[in-house]
Amino acid sequence: MARLLPGTGVRVRRGRRRDVARLAPLLGARGGERLERVMRRILADLGTDVYVAEDGEGEIVGLVSVVYARSLVRGGISAMLDGARARCDPARPLLEELVAFAEERARKRGCRRLAAWIDPADGELRATLIARGYRPGELLVTELVGNV
Repeated sequence: MARLLPGTGVRVRRGRRRDVARLAPLLGARGGERLERVMRRILADLGTDVYVAEDGEGEIVGLVSVVYARSLVRGGISAMLDGARARCDPARPLLEELVAFAEERARKRGCRRLAAWIDPADGELRATLIARGYRPGELLVTELVGNV
């Protein structure tokens, strides 16, 4: 079931396996078998919500992903904005609407907080989150590549 995002003319629906080839350009990734395998696993994972945004012609113009985990320390479920991407169109506040949609999904799943890990190069998402009231927290990150 698709849902219209307010003020955009764009519908959001759950991601599907057949979306992979159309998502690759939006993600800046090469398509192919590896992306297909990763996407299949993510879509089958009940701890992840992946939604795509489609314009009136059915073209994918955005994506938002939220990952959920049970938290012993916090109690309940914690949510992490895994990513949000939107094709740039200054006339449509699509990225902001996708983040609002992710917040609503996390609330419905019982989360009291939505954290976001943002790639330093993703200035547009960072600016969108700050404009929505997100602030730096205590998330510490390390790259595990080569640390095995």
